[in-house]
Amino acid sequence: MDIWKHGKYTDLWSVVHFLSGFLLGVTFFALDYTFLSALLTSTILLLLWEVFEWITKISEPSINVTMDMVFGLAGFFMGACLYYFLHIPFEILHFSIILTATLLLSFWGFFDFLKKGYR
Repeated sequence: MDIWKHGKYTDLWSVVHFLSGFLLGVTFFALDYTFLSALLTSTILLLLWEVFEWITKISEPSINVTMDMVFGLAGFFMGACLYYFLHIPFEILHFSIILTATLLLSFWGFFDFLKKGYR
């Protein structure tokens, strides 16, 4: 079973998009962005990532691209809920753990992509 191959709606990359959105929300909170400016900037960055995938000819079903954005924004809203609205104190350790998990998953998926040549 190819766990990194792009699915019709979701795939293992959906986890990476969710965690990336979460990290964006937390990062912009730590940088004192307002909620609305963090939401706008995160949305633009998530969209630019999808454009980058399109430019590099990483082909996915259109609904999968849409779901990548949904998962990324869901991650952002999870982070925003914790930090902007519930006022959880920012912990660099928690951030580091999530960043490490995101990077490990991303590298694993990327190397699988190079090995199997998914396009």
